[in-house]
Parts: sequence; structure tokens; C-alpha cells
Amino acid sequence: MKKVLLLIVDALSSRVVNPALERGELPNLRRLTERGHLAPESTTVFPSLTPAATASLVTGRYPAAHEIAGAFWFDDDNNEVAYYCDDFWLILRKGFSEFFEDFLVRLNGDRIRAPTAFEIVERAGRHAASLNYLWFRGLVEHDVQVPGLLNLLPGVSRHQQVMGPQTLYLGDFVRASDRGPSTSTESESAGVFRRYGFEDQTTATELIEMAHADKLPDFTLAYFPDNDFESHKVGPDGALPVVEKFDATLGDLLEACGGIDSALDQYVLVITGDHSQSLLVDDEPAVYLDQILKDSSVAKAGQPWTEGDEVMICPNMRAAQIYIRDENRSVRERVVDRLLSNERVDQVFSRRPPVGGRPEAFRIDTADRGSLTFWSGETDNSAATDHYGNAWHWEGDLRTIDASCGADDEKIIYGDYTNAMERIAMGFATVSGDLWLTARLGYEFAVRETSVNPRGSHGSLHKADSTSPLVVCGANNFCLPDQPRAIDVLPLCLRELKIDSEMTKSTKPELCSLR
Repeated sequence: MKKVLLLIVDALSSRVVNPALERGELPNLRRLTERGHLAPESTTVFPSLTPAATASLVTGRYPAAHEIAGAFWFDDDNNEVAYYCDDFWLILRKGFSEFFEDFLVRLNGDRIRAPTAFEIVERAGRHAASLNYLWFRGLVEHDVQVPGLLNLLPGVSRHQQVMGPQTLYLGDFVRASDRGPSTSTESESAGVFRRYGFEDQTTATELIEMAHADKLPDFTLAYFPDNDFESHKVGPDGALPVVEKFDATLGDLLEACGGIDSALDQYVLVITGDHSQSLLVDDEPAVYLDQILKDSSVAKAGQPWTEGDEVMICPNMRAAQIYIRDENRSVRERVVDRLLSNERVDQVFSRRPPVGGRPEAFRIDTADRGSLTFWSGETDNSAATDHYGNAWHWEGDLRTIDASCGADDEKIIYGDYTNAMERIAMGFATVSGDLWLTARLGYEFAVRETSVNPRGSHGSLHKADSTSPLVVCGANNFCLPDQPRAIDVLPLCLRELKIDSEMTKSTKPELCSLR
């Protein structure tokens, strides 16, 4: 039986990679596509942000199931803000030691609510490895080594343990495998998530050393984050050299495995991204939500509710969550009106409770394309199905999500907002805000305490933020679906490992039972 290698490149954009493949600029990736299968566009979850999207890749579930509501949300049960971006001022306000422990320990220990690939694989009696991935929870306890200057921070524990797979590499914090200590040296590159080994070179070094030593286990997930950082800085097209370096790593990996023929005899190789990125405008890309909502009492960014607060804003790059205190209807209506009065706001999403015989529904409001209310249900004469067999009912204007459905056609066809109904419905986690909103192309949400990316961003429902190529090589008698999703990647890997799981038996997420 073959082993599975899942390589995830952060922000691997279809609109950048596919033309580069055609131009011959990614020779190793092209060799693999010629020997395997390429789906040019695999659709991520909403919000199309790294924490939520990478959680979906490793669990095969949507945010409604794994409960990772983007990168910035409010946890009402614990009366605390969950924040996993890298904005200095919010980290400073929260306290770096608290942020460090929350990121390293609680994120995997408490926040994610669905089994990870590592738990599933090792419960099946197989061996798994995680190389630098954000989500690493497994069945084996590992000691955390606090490197460098972090030892000097007050309150940072020096005796932490985390649960991970048998082989776990987490920057310079955890290096645990059966081949002994790593030869990598501690990294000091800039940025909260890039320093201390959280970068492509560390992942590549560990992966290739394991391949040379024939120590790759049954399932290995290797994560390459640098493309996302560079895409934010110079734009997704300008970051192509980072993808070219990843392509060179693929060449080194194939060589370490004895060549492409030997590699594909031993491994099923799966390559994809967690989301893509779109380009921000040159002049004033920031949409300051606290200014738009200045006639409401807005909670301080990164802080729990205080007396008198009406709304809480959690920017998530090109998406944002708005929490309404006590679900006040008049406040909600005022907030929605104020948001839609700004031409840089694209869509506002909200949940609507069951009414009569209708289940929970979801409403989309736009300033220029009307409104739409939709809900899932049984297939009948009043419903249409999407590409995955989900049945949808609606009232209002499908232009809100650039969708169409002819009078005699029972299929929903999407344009710029790929798989919109499923992604919206399954993007509302229990901890999500009362409202989600998205920005028009070229713009990013912020409040005064947060920064804005220079050139590239993501988070919205738009396909420019949401599609990555998916490559599968070495699989036996396998053909990629023509419209794969991020939630399909783990079931694909489990099938190749011949591990039985509920998620391998159906392409339909549990749209109703999660509520």
C-alpha cells in the first residue's frame, strides 16, 4: 500500500499557478500534473482565511463543524476574543505571553472541534507526521522547547506539552521523530508566524531529510507558508518566485525518493493550497469599519464586551464579523444600513431563525444586487441542487451571489462566488458573529487598531480569494472531480490509505444536523 504525502502551499492561487504551468515556469509541478491529475480550481471554505481554511483541509469539515471562525472572532462562552493574525498592536494589548500560549497550546487543544487527519490516521493504527502545520493535534504527547528570546518573556511557560502525531515538527518548538534530532538551526526571520522555524525552508529541510532516510510515515502533511506572506507584501503575481522555490523543493523531494518513477511507486502525492489571494488597490485599500459604524457604540478591538457596548467588530482581512449585543434588532438594521451605504462593502450575510415549517435560513443583502434568503432542504419541485447534490430553496435575487438557475433547469450555476450557498451556510460556526460581510475586490476591512496588507489579501467569498489548484499523482484508478472543494482533500487521502471514515462515504456535508 502506498503512503500519502499532502503538501499545502499557503495562498496557492489558481490564477497565478495555472498560467505559470502553461508557460513552463514550474517544471517539477508540471511533470507531476502530466503523470497525475490536475483540477485547476479547488474551492476553499468561507471565510477564505488561513486558520479556517487549513482547519478544513486537515479535518475535511466546514467551519460550522470545526468551529474555527476565521482568524479573529469572539468566544461568548469564555468571554474572550480569539485572535490568530499577526497585528502587533492587538497582540500587545492581549499580552504576548497569553497570545503565545493560546496559539501554541489552546488552538489545537480547545478551539478546533473536529478530529484532525493525524488523529484519524493514528487511531487506525497507522503512523502520521505533521511538518510545520498550524493544526497538528494527535494522540502523542510532545514536550515544547521555548527557543531564543521567547524564554525572556514574562509569563511564557517553559514546560508545555502538546498533543500531536508520532512525528511532529513545529518550527523550533517541537521536533519529535524516530530519526533523532533535526539538523536544522533556529530561525530568526521577521514576523510573528515566520520566525522560529515557521517558514518554507524548515519544512523543506525536514521533508527531504525524512525522504532521504526513508522515514516518511504512512501519512505526512507538510506546510509551506511563505507564499502567503509574500503575496500579502507584493501581490499574488509578484510572489511567483516563492512558488518557483517550492517547485525546486518538489524536484529535490523527487530526487530524494529516487526519481519521479520511484516516488510515484511509493507515494500518493497531493498538492494544493488553502485559499488564494486577490490584489488590493494602490490608493486607500482600507475600509475602516469603526468609522462606518461610528454612530454605534463599538467595543474596543480585541477586548470582551464592556458596559454600553452595542457592537463588536472583528476584521478578517477581506471579510469581517459583526457581533450585535443582545441580538438587538434595531441595532442590527442600523448596522446593515450603514454597511451597505459604503460602496466598498460587497455583501452582508446573516442567519435567520426557523419560521413555521422553514428551517434556519441565511440572508444576503447587497446595495446594488438586491437581497436573497436561502435554506437547505429536501429535493422537490421548489428546490434546485448544486454540483454536490445539496438541495436549496430561496426567495429573492440570485444576483447577490452571481448565480443562475433557468426555469427548466434544476441545477444552480455559480459565477464569481463559487459554491456560495454551501460555503455561506457552513461558514457560520457557533462562535461566528451575527453578521459576516465581504469587501469588494481591491479592499480590506480594518479598525483603527489593526493594520492593512500592502498588496494582496483574501477572506471573501469571491473566487479570486478562494480557488487553488489541486494535483494528485500516484493514485490508483483515481480521477479528480471536476469541481473539488477543500473539504474533499482529506477524504481523498483517507481513501488512498484505505482508512474507513464517515467522510469518505459521501460528498455532501451535514448541512442541517450541525445546527
